Amino acid sequence: MINALISLKVGMRNVILSGMLIITLFTPNFVWAQENLPLSTNLGVVVLDATVYSHKAINGSTIVYGEVQNNLSSPVNRVTIGVTFMDDNSNQIEYKTGSTLLQVVQPGGMVPFSMSSTKADSSISQIQVKIAGFQSSSDRPLSLVVSPGSLQVSNSLIVSGTVTNNGAQKSTNTIFYLISYDAFQRIVGIGVSSPVDVGINQNSQFSIVSDSSPKAKSYMIVAESDSYQSKLTPVTAVQVSLPVLVSNTTVTGPNDTSFSAIPVNTPVTISSNVNYLLTSTQSFVYYVQVKHFGGQTAFIGKYEGVLVSSDNQKVSVNWTPNVAGSYFIETYVWDYGNIPLSSSVPSVNLVLVR
Repeated sequence: MINALISLKVGMRNVILSGMLIITLFTPNFVWAQENLPLSTNLGVVVLDATVYSHKAINGSTIVYGEVQNNLSSPVNRVTIGVTFMDDNSNQIEYKTGSTLLQVVQPGGMVPFSMSSTKADSSISQIQVKIAGFQSSSDRPLSLVVSPGSLQVSNSLIVSGTVTNNGAQKSTNTIFYLISYDAFQRIVGIGVSSPVDVGINQNSQFSIVSDSSPKAKSYMIVAESDSYQSKLTPVTAVQVSLPVLVSNTTVTGPNDTSFSAIPVNTPVTISSNVNYLLTSTQSFVYYVQVKHFGGQTAFIGKYEGVLVSSDNQKVSVNWTPNVAGSYFIETYVWDYGNIPLSSSVPSVNLVLVR
């Protein structure tokens, strides 16, 4: 039976602070969820444990990325991945199935997958990932040639390019995927284009807009249509328009306590992750502005620091609210000349109660 089950100890609090993952492999007794599998399933289609990466999204859900490899000598499709989301005591919170990014996995090929928990549950701290089934497939030739243009990096990713159809028939419903990788070649983000049709021996333009991950270090594009695929193509031209990404703004009290409502006169810490995309050195000022919902400014605080090559810092400002009411928080990162280094980020809403 295939060794296709991964137990991944996420430790969400540690992931946020250090990005470290602890992965333990073991061989379970596992029954395939699909009956019409190829006869030889021994290490036929597997989840690559070194590629599995999990993190908490802004909405509180748990997102899992990874790659599946086809070790067979023929293509497969309908590859189903099962993910079990669990708490610290290995109690199941949710089980969810999904498919790979591309419909067909070539012989010897690797294809990414992405899964997200339905529940925004903070108790999710472990996941199990397994292959739940696959089928034999007809060939899907690599007749699409992708030529990406320059990737614009700020708080979002924008890339355009050209695709050429070298196949013998029209390439219908051609979809392009922008895949972001961290320094360990784990997938940390996926962007998807709108579908286009490409005539025989014709070119067509495509564009992809995607969220930017502060952990991303390299990028690839792959395309698939109803009839064809492309090779995984690196994006070599990367332009950083605003070199700082601000993310994960939080408000905590003493001992890192969280609030649904902050008591008046309780000191709190407003923190954000600041990620620097360039390889130079940059002085910066992190500003926090707290406003009443009516628009009046209640507080402005700042943190000054220096960013070095590909730096990732957690920066914070202290604030003690002394008037009950509803507020929202805005964060900015500027240089010392008041030139923005980051795009605007979503506000954090707070409710203060006496």
